[in-house]
Amino acid sequence: MAHSRLFLRLFSSVLLVVVLFSSAYYLLSVPLVKEKAYQIELDASRTILDNVHEMVGRIRSNIEEQRTTIIETFKSEMRARVALAAGYIDYVLDRHERGEITRAEAERLIYDGLRAFRTGKDDYIWLTNYDAVLLSHADPDWIGQSAAELQDQQGRYIVPTIIERARREGEGYHTYPWKRPGSETAADPRAQKMSYFRDLKRHGLVIGAGAYLDDMDAVIERRMGEAIEDLRQALRNIRIARTGYVYIFDSTRRMLIHPNSNIEGTAFGDLRDPSTGAFIGEALMRAAHENRYLRYLWDKPSDPNNYAYEKITWVRHEPGLDWYIASSVYEEELRSSSTELGNRLFAVSLVIMAVGGGLGYFGARRLVSPLRRLADTAAQVRAGNLDARSGIVRNDEIGDLAATFDGMVRRVKDDIATLDSRVKERTAALENAEARQRLILDAIPAAIAYLDAHERLRFVNRRWSELPHTRRGHVLGRRLREALTADAYDHLSPALKRARTGETTVFEYTVDLGGRPLITRNTVLPQQGAEGAVLGFFVLTLDVTDETERQRHLEEAERLKAVGQLAGGLAHDFNNLLTIILGNLAVARERFADLDELNGYLEPAQRASRRGADITARLLAFSRRQPLKPQPVEVCTLMRETAVLLRRSLPASIALATPGPEDAAWAVADPMQLENALVNLALNGRDAMPDGGTLTIAVRPCADPAAGDFDEPPAAGRYVEIQVRDTGNGFAPGAAARAFEPFFTTKALGSGLGLSMVYGFVKQSGGYIRIDSAPRAGTSITLLLPEGEAPIPDDTPGPVTAGALPSGCRGMLALVVEDDDDVRLVLRQQLIGLGLSVIEASSGEEAMELAGQIEDLRLVVSDIVMPGVSGLTLARHLRATRPEVQVILVSGFSTEEHGEAEGLVILGKPWEKSELAAAIRLPADA
Repeated sequence: MAHSRLFLRLFSSVLLVVVLFSSAYYLLSVPLVKEKAYQIELDASRTILDNVHEMVGRIRSNIEEQRTTIIETFKSEMRARVALAAGYIDYVLDRHERGEITRAEAERLIYDGLRAFRTGKDDYIWLTNYDAVLLSHADPDWIGQSAAELQDQQGRYIVPTIIERARREGEGYHTYPWKRPGSETAADPRAQKMSYFRDLKRHGLVIGAGAYLDDMDAVIERRMGEAIEDLRQALRNIRIARTGYVYIFDSTRRMLIHPNSNIEGTAFGDLRDPSTGAFIGEALMRAAHENRYLRYLWDKPSDPNNYAYEKITWVRHEPGLDWYIASSVYEEELRSSSTELGNRLFAVSLVIMAVGGGLGYFGARRLVSPLRRLADTAAQVRAGNLDARSGIVRNDEIGDLAATFDGMVRRVKDDIATLDSRVKERTAALENAEARQRLILDAIPAAIAYLDAHERLRFVNRRWSELPHTRRGHVLGRRLREALTADAYDHLSPALKRARTGETTVFEYTVDLGGRPLITRNTVLPQQGAEGAVLGFFVLTLDVTDETERQRHLEEAERLKAVGQLAGGLAHDFNNLLTIILGNLAVARERFADLDELNGYLEPAQRASRRGADITARLLAFSRRQPLKPQPVEVCTLMRETAVLLRRSLPASIALATPGPEDAAWAVADPMQLENALVNLALNGRDAMPDGGTLTIAVRPCADPAAGDFDEPPAAGRYVEIQVRDTGNGFAPGAAARAFEPFFTTKALGSGLGLSMVYGFVKQSGGYIRIDSAPRAGTSITLLLPEGEAPIPDDTPGPVTAGALPSGCRGMLALVVEDDDDVRLVLRQQLIGLGLSVIEASSGEEAMELAGQIEDLRLVVSDIVMPGVSGLTLARHLRATRPEVQVILVSGFSTEEHGEAEGLVILGKPWEKSELAAAIRLPADA
């Protein structure tokens, strides 16, 4: 084979190609690679400098933010100290005004007390009157002295200026020069001070507290020093190439940070470039402003005083701090890596030449054989080159083999082309289906995720990635523990464990969104294979916050409704009992009026019975069964009139704010019950502010209000919003939820019926109510009542006040219908006492029978609620058969419940005898 001319030609050709390729590779690539490597090193040094520059910029931003925060902190502390001191002064002077202490004792207590309000070494509270006489000061020499003539450098009067601003603005801040304790000059320009002042108009005083700006700057300088030290430690760990480093100097060319601690703090403005004689500091600053690098000659630690080594420096300027950040590196260090890379590439070229020559030798030997050509062709086909052909044309077995091989490759190429076309079609169809599926899943109002058996996320829709308890960023392929917050994963992990057993699990998880809860219902469904093994999990998350809130409101409304029904039933039974008690007490007082000693016992019993009637009225109000007379009422006027009465019940320490004369809002409600509700709420607010505060009653029209936290979602429409706010102690946690329950109270002597009465009145009036409260943050109670229209003035004269029973009614025959024997007896006695003749019936059926038989019957007094025939049915029957008979109905419930009784006289239990007499007289007067 070595003597074959074909072999020699092939080998020589291969060897020549290898040599030419290696030479071209070295000559064309090595210089370029070396230059690129050098440029990369140079860019790396600049990138490091840019990163340090960015770090310094962040430090500057943080320092500026901290400066703002520190100043605001000092201001907040001054406001807090002045507020405490003002409260203390009010307290002491109030004691003086009440006569508990003398004026001198009050001034001594104020002076001693204000000295205790010091928080820093030079911070104190000062007090002056409107004449600029200092009444309290840290320097005893100033106390009682006038500061009216004290001026700053611009000739402005310091203390009079503060007093004038305080009286005009009420409070504010003022900066002025003032000496520190121990200083000799009062107005020292080196001791600028900021004071917060407040006008105590009630006492004719101005109080203030100050802080020296030097103290604020000292805190900022300390923070700045800490930041510089952190930066120094970071820069000492940075290396560019082998010995390059980063340093920082300021505009005065003083070295601030340098890896060599001996150089830090020194000035290098007089150092010159040995090659040009230019000042290096100035050249560095110019390079920073021109955004270019600087070259200059310098020595090496290993070769001192030999300024023959070229250095390259990038410089950046930080204007906020007036710093210059520079990176310094020897150029030969930057080029060392490129030189080393060039040498390695040269060695690689030699290796390629040697390897290429050897491969060419062996390849030439193998290529001389047609079989080798077929093998090479087969190798190309196997590598994916289906266009490869052997090219062998012979009329022997090898030629047949080559022709057969080439035909097979051709057919394989055609089959693969057909298969590729079908694969592309199927791939496009799958991509379209997946896009449609993702569009559908993203549009579903639920968060969906799919996990594989190893709890790695393989799919999430858009809503899942927006959940607040998921981590932002790319999550596909990550474990669920890494994609969720720790708390969310702890809640989901038990459900995943149960899902591994094939169980579908549903649970709720709540996330706190800055004080507002987000409630989610999560369902974990396992995906099982043919043999029952769990292949993955579907996690479905729904936002059920609104659903849960609606359910809570519904349950609360149902609970209050049940309590109201129970309260209404109790009130009805108690009204029957109180009717019997009050009726018999009234009869006893009439019959034994000459027994003063007995009347002394009867009067307290009657008062107690009336208080019981008031309690049942409150229960009826809560159960929405109190009698109401809804009508258009101007709420703002009603509140202003009510405020006149309230101010007599409120201490002087409580300020009352009501709508102004220009405000007006009409609502549909019972004016008397609305006034009672407002008085109840105002007195509750008074009890919640034992130390004083502000009670505000506000009114505004409201159209289609949001659901908020009302007892139930308001229906669409126009309302009048009434809000009663106090600045008192507020409700304890959990107490607000039970505030509307009857007999629930947080006061030692409270009855627990005030808010329940307000609740019942609002609901009976077709309105809504809400409580907003927090401990020590005050309480706000909001009422929504239907909006009304101003009525048209009516000049019709009102009813005439009732007098005694007319003599024409005496001897008239009356029928008493009552299933309760004791109540029937009371009615009978009262009617007889009024001069009427009385017959009785214990049921509606019996009354109907008697009314049909007695022609002289002129009056029927009947209970409404009775077994069998009710009072309403009896009244309708008498209207149809005996229209001349007057019917009076009595009820332990509200007369509003019996809409069918419109036009009839209805007395509520318990009633007074005078009310019964007035009711009997009404038909004669009509």
